Amino acid sequence: MGNLIFVIPVILVIAISIFVVKIATVALKMTGLDEKRAYFQALSAFTGTGFTTKDSELVIENDIRRKIIIFLMVLGNAGLITVITTLVISFGRGNIAPLLINVAIVLLLILILFKLLAHKGVAKFLNDKIESRLQKRPPFRKRPVEEVLRIAKNYGIAEVTIRDNCRDLGKALNESSFRENDILILAIERKDGVIPTPKATDRILLNDTLICYGKLSNIEKIISK
Repeated sequence: MGNLIFVIPVILVIAISIFVVKIATVALKMTGLDEKRAYFQALSAFTGTGFTTKDSELVIENDIRRKIIIFLMVLGNAGLITVITTLVISFGRGNIAPLLINVAIVLLLILILFKLLAHKGVAKFLNDKIESRLQKRPPFRKRPVEEVLRIAKNYGIAEVTIRDNCRDLGKALNESSFRENDILILAIERKDGVIPTPKATDRILLNDTLICYGKLSNIEKIISK
């Protein structure tokens, strides 16, 4: 029974480690990574197994991702040292049977934890809770769309209504003066509905209202012509 005392810190470290990786995965997802890549990077950093070159570039180029990965590396090493130290002390007691029982208990509890976290309901609950908490922190606060689109100086969104004297009337978007002036058409409003993601081959028709994003001076230039 005395040997079970060595199991407790190992189980605690492993349980905390699993939750840390889970939190880091959600945090990396919130920076724009897909779930599989976020999980792989979080687990790789925590265990110190490294990344592929392409994935490492994705981390280095983003300040928030870089901080998350550094935190995982430091915490992962601390956890590994704790587990190794505990196991060494266990071996030092000289009795192999209790040690094997302890290892079996640890492996069983790890399996239970992974099964629990793999459950869709539990995973969704944890993801939602973690994301809601992280969103309250400054690096993860979501910006309004309008604020994001105005990050670049002198850029913004404007509506342009097509009249019968417009030189782009009847042209495809990739042939129009909008394309020539690096103006992105986000959507086209028409009487019969809205085209939310217009293709380059979509044509500009009379009375269309184009939702444009680009340099405001370029949009004004088109409107004036």
